[in-house]
Amino acid sequence: MSEKIVPRPDFEAALSALAAKEKAAQATLESLAAERRNLPMVKIDKPYTFHGPNNTTPSLDDLFRGKDQLIVYHFMFPPNAERGCSGCAFVGEHIPDTRHLESRNTAMAVISRAPFDKIAAWKEKLGWKFPWYSSDGSDFTYDFGGASKEGGDQANLTVFYRKDGEIYQTYSIFPRGVLNFLGTYQLLDFTPLGRQDGPDGPAGFKLNYEYEEGA
Repeated sequence: MSEKIVPRPDFEAALSALAAKEKAAQATLESLAAERRNLPMVKIDKPYTFHGPNNTTPSLDDLFRGKDQLIVYHFMFPPNAERGCSGCAFVGEHIPDTRHLESRNTAMAVISRAPFDKIAAWKEKLGWKFPWYSSDGSDFTYDFGGASKEGGDQANLTVFYRKDGEIYQTYSIFPRGVLNFLGTYQLLDFTPLGRQDGPDGPAGFKLNYEYEEGA
């Protein structure tokens, strides 16, 4: 950060110059969003089944919960782990009340490879309310980039669209891009000290119950 101290007129001039650049950057982001919406789609012909509460086995279609759009976050939580990835947990802390998305004809679900019982126990400990399912025994996480059979799990966000009874994939974004919807980072980016990340990046933040426990 700069520790240069200047008179207010000089500060206001520097702030104004930066605001012009921010306005141009925002226009670029809005243009990218428009391009994203106009990407071609690919039809999903393969059936997928998940594990959910009360021994349910919802299909991909069920995850839409009657909406036309579905956002899926691939949460890194391999079957042999006792808890999910800390970095993904920081992402989980930023998932909004999904009713806001549903009011815009969009459902959201989180998917992990861990058995559902493990997912449910950790979700309860963290106090999360969003839908979270297990893809254990399914190719879903592998097919959409949430894991590779050689390299383990990978954070990823995939978007689906449903029309006339068919499901299509419209978008995917991988780890660095997922950081774009983390409000904590967006707020810290306004400050002179910035994100202050260590080598663990978003995994360096505590889980919500660790703050309460003083860990």
